[in-house]
Amino acid sequence: MSQALELTEQSAQPATAAEALDRGPAADRSRILPSDFAALLRSQLADTTNEVIAEIRRAIPEYNRPEDSAYDQVLRLSADMLFTGFLDTIADPEATTAQRDETCRALGHFEAVEGRSLDHLQAAYRIAFHIAWRRTVIIAERENVPTAVVSATVDAMLVYLDEAVAQARLGHQQAAGHADLRRREERRRLLHLILQQPAVVPEAIEELAKTACWWPLPAEATLIAVHPEAQCTRAALDGDVLVDLDSGEPCLLVPGPMNAARESMLRAALSDASCVLGLTLPLERATHSLRWARRVLALAEEGIIRDGSLIPCETHLMTMWLLSDPPLVEELTRRHLEPLRDMSDGHRRRLIETLAEAVTTRSTAVEIGERLKIHPQTVRYRLRQLEGYMGDSLDDPDTRFSLDATLRAAALRRRRHLGRRGTPGAD
Repeated sequence: MSQALELTEQSAQPATAAEALDRGPAADRSRILPSDFAALLRSQLADTTNEVIAEIRRAIPEYNRPEDSAYDQVLRLSADMLFTGFLDTIADPEATTAQRDETCRALGHFEAVEGRSLDHLQAAYRIAFHIAWRRTVIIAERENVPTAVVSATVDAMLVYLDEAVAQARLGHQQAAGHADLRRREERRRLLHLILQQPAVVPEAIEELAKTACWWPLPAEATLIAVHPEAQCTRAALDGDVLVDLDSGEPCLLVPGPMNAARESMLRAALSDASCVLGLTLPLERATHSLRWARRVLALAEEGIIRDGSLIPCETHLMTMWLLSDPPLVEELTRRHLEPLRDMSDGHRRRLIETLAEAVTTRSTAVEIGERLKIHPQTVRYRLRQLEGYMGDSLDDPDTRFSLDATLRAAALRRRRHLGRRGTPGAD
């Protein structure tokens, strides 16, 4: 027997719910049996909550967020509160449902803020009901709880579910008509206007920001490029962040420079989503910040740089520049390495490897040998061969600079063959 029933025994109550049904006066059954059965169910509350959360994450991708994220906290607190509230009501029909109603209205409001209908939330409610119903039946069979009690409990679950959905719908409707959501749509239009090309006149942006959006124009801003499949918790974003997550190329605009608080806010909203933190630029150049951030995001997609959340664009500026014109890189590579075209592939590859180390690092033969894991004398032999093939062109500063950039760009392009997004080894 569960601890709850052991406590009941100590109070001189019948040993089982079945005995209570047989012995207790009819007037007492509505009070004693639901309370005892609620105690049985309450003992399994933590396991039930964990199973419900796991199943919701599996079945509803929009709710499948990392642990300790804003979504995870909302999901866990809500499930725990709703289950506890239900058990309180079947233990005491006079118990207040105010906290349940407030929680459900808040969940409906949250869905509206996230830009969704109630479909996902209702699906989550159904999952919770089915799991709770299945566990109720299992516990009832194990503890020999009368069928009448089980039926009454399941009926109470259905009533509780309907009431929860009604409160969530009310919260959603209230939020949908709220001025903050209307202002959010206006701010989305403002973001499009700021990023529009060709640029609109500044007065048009100022007018919309002042009259419709209540958004003070910042001197500078930071753009964040977000992967189209990324999930973002809108409710975790600061109120002054401009958001467009519905287009094919989602993005955010954070007013002013980045700081620790802003980065913490973005990590809470984006969790582990693939995204790039653009450069902080004057507002009139925001479109360039986003363009470069999207280019870095594409490089992460191609496996050239390491994918991740809030990839700093500023650390990959040279990579963007070197790969800004791939056909030109191919042509420069062909021209610079033309003297080596007739040798075998293996010999050519080894010479180019040594040439790249010599040109891009300016290292000694000993240092190059250590990096390539070959003898310094082998390095010197290869360099003499390269001088023979390429003549004195390596002594010309302009040629050496061009060769340096070309070999770096070619090495970056070869990373495409190592894998796509998230592949280890793409730095």
